[in-house]
Amino acid sequence: MTTEKTISTKGTMNGRMAKIKPMRKYSYWGILLLLCCSIPLLAQVSHGGSPLPFNQLRSASGNLFETMPAFDLQEQLRMDSLEYNGLRNSNRFAYKFVTDYTPDNSGIRYTLADGTRVWRLGIRSVGALSLNLLFSEYELPEGARLFLYNPEQTQVRGAFDHRNNSEKHLLPVAPIYGEEVIVEYQEPANASFHARLKIGEVNHAYRNLSIRLEPYAEPLIGSCIPPVICSVPEGDPYAEIGKSVVLLLINGQYYCTGTLLNNTNQDGTPYLLTASHCLNENFSVRNPDYEEVAGTIITFFNYDSPTCESPMRGTEELSMASAYARAVYEDVDLALLELVDIPPIYYRPYYSGWNATQSVAGPHVCIQHPLGATKRFSLADKVDIGSFSTNARTFISDAFWHVPEWQVGCTASGSSGSPLFDAENRVIGALTGGGSYCNRPYDDYFYGLFAAWQPTDSPDQQLQAWLSPNYPDLTTCEGMNPYAGAAAIRMSHVIANNKQDDIEATGLTDSSYLFGLNSSGATEYAEGYSLLAPAIVYGCYLVTPALSSRTTPDVEICIYSGTDKPETLLAQKHFQPAYQQWNGEEAESTDKLLSRSQEHYIAFDEPVVVNGSLFISYKIEGEKDSRFCAYNVRQGELSGNTAWVNLPDAGWTEASQLPDGGFSTALYIDPVLTYAGSQTSNESIAAASPVRLISERSTHTLRLIFSERDAHATYTLFDISGKVIDRRNVREEQTTFTYPQASAGFYIAHILYKGKTYTYKVRL
Repeated sequence: MTTEKTISTKGTMNGRMAKIKPMRKYSYWGILLLLCCSIPLLAQVSHGGSPLPFNQLRSASGNLFETMPAFDLQEQLRMDSLEYNGLRNSNRFAYKFVTDYTPDNSGIRYTLADGTRVWRLGIRSVGALSLNLLFSEYELPEGARLFLYNPEQTQVRGAFDHRNNSEKHLLPVAPIYGEEVIVEYQEPANASFHARLKIGEVNHAYRNLSIRLEPYAEPLIGSCIPPVICSVPEGDPYAEIGKSVVLLLINGQYYCTGTLLNNTNQDGTPYLLTASHCLNENFSVRNPDYEEVAGTIITFFNYDSPTCESPMRGTEELSMASAYARAVYEDVDLALLELVDIPPIYYRPYYSGWNATQSVAGPHVCIQHPLGATKRFSLADKVDIGSFSTNARTFISDAFWHVPEWQVGCTASGSSGSPLFDAENRVIGALTGGGSYCNRPYDDYFYGLFAAWQPTDSPDQQLQAWLSPNYPDLTTCEGMNPYAGAAAIRMSHVIANNKQDDIEATGLTDSSYLFGLNSSGATEYAEGYSLLAPAIVYGCYLVTPALSSRTTPDVEICIYSGTDKPETLLAQKHFQPAYQQWNGEEAESTDKLLSRSQEHYIAFDEPVVVNGSLFISYKIEGEKDSRFCAYNVRQGELSGNTAWVNLPDAGWTEASQLPDGGFSTALYIDPVLTYAGSQTSNESIAAASPVRLISERSTHTLRLIFSERDAHATYTLFDISGKVIDRRNVREEQTTFTYPQASAGFYIAHILYKGKTYTYKVRL
């Protein structure tokens, strides 16, 4: 059966508009290798550090700012409403100014005592809810650093450095909230060349970027599309494939949804499927430069609500910038991208499998980011093949999977590009458009992978050339975790006990919190975990309630090891809520950004090895009462206790043994870790090993040998500090790498092959 549907322009969205709101012994070297070659350095957009002190900014601010001209906001909103035509990308939320700001024509320049050259430029746009910039030229010498921040330096993006250089010379940067942003570039005196820097776009957000996730503040559409975490009581059927679904911010203006896809070579290439109309402004831009647009994309991973019944804001720290355009075919709405970098291990990515045939079985699930919200899912019993068109575009006939009715949920603006899965958890299509609403869950259309498989002979207009390049007859593929046995896990006593909707910030009679500053004098609270083996901890999630205070909490996140309680401090990281999103009303200080219940991710500066028991704490350093705490499981919901309080006189005490108001509970503090011994094949290389790496020190050469011909792998070489020396895809049975300029010493080689990671320590 086929259906045909035409969706006409709907005009205004009537409330749908997004308010951008395993037991073995493990050697020391086995653990060290993992620490030295951890992937995060590859994929994180920023690389730490701080800009120059604030007082230096004020001392030379006279000619600092460039002010954007005014524009007609009401006319812009009117134009936005006319563009909505049944396609399900999000409405534009920002006005784009095309600029040409460089160190030579704007801002201020000066030289520090050590010879470091500094360029600062302030950009102001009156009335902006946030500003985000695109560097249309970006190439930095080694040692140089770039920062973006607000004048108070409560929000800081960067440092960006030479590791962010790309062949496209583009750098999109996530928003800074408020009307003003400062760009600061630092170039050492001995730099090998002067940077190429040009700010080509300034995007003024006129719609709120925050996502209204609390039940009383959600858009109506949110009430009928459940968060993915709501599937946990049913056995968490979408946890794995859900990690492949990401939120896309495109060109600083649009929200859409994308999916990481596996390929038949199983080589870990991070392909990203979405919809072409997300990249061409609903087909209003003719013959767009898709490569340029792809370079502007910011991808948010794991943007999930930590609760089900009352969804709240998810973490926004796990993002990546920029992609390559691999295949676009507008006649079926196909867009296949490739992320510039490989998602790091602690992002916990998954590459979904796919089915490019017309033989599919239900039920079907769509996982999506409607209205730019946290990840949601919709369910349908069946689909059929149909045709779809809009007043903006007529597509190839019978190229779509038609969902006649959703049994759970629907779709919305911002859901465009989201995947439709079959009963085998394989992607069969991506959302183009439709007419479903909460009260009318009918008629949505996903372009079929079968139609986009090979509609033309051109590789840049088809999926087959990318998803199955060496096996053209294979039209199905299973999913893959790119880190295989090395997969990071999120440990959570709250989620494991299915108590994510039984949490609270337990109050005391004096209106303070049991796990915050109170009359006990305690300032540090921890959640304990028993480890099966030595583990590598990358960071942690922390779920906090809203703060009413406008003061900034001074909080340290700490990792302890211990036998029966926290004993040895291993690492700590300052909690920086400035990395969170706009509060929904105005650009505020860091404290105001904590004015809503939300989840955070805190990445430690270096991975931390822990053996035995693991404890993660938050320590409130400041005396000012910010009422900061983590959510805890309500009294009576747990029989065992995993929460700890560091009392001034008694020291670390279990929460169930507190003299005043204690009970068994768990704090919503979830570490992200890998078990060290199961990570990589770093044992001695045997002749039967499928991967061999031979070092020839006299010639600074490495030879990579596979046991099979036509190997397909990703090879990365790091120095001992974790800096990437070389990375490339390998296709031959034997490959030789020569590094004549490499300093003598140890290096780490990392080979991703057939879904398994092989790591070797070599000497050059």
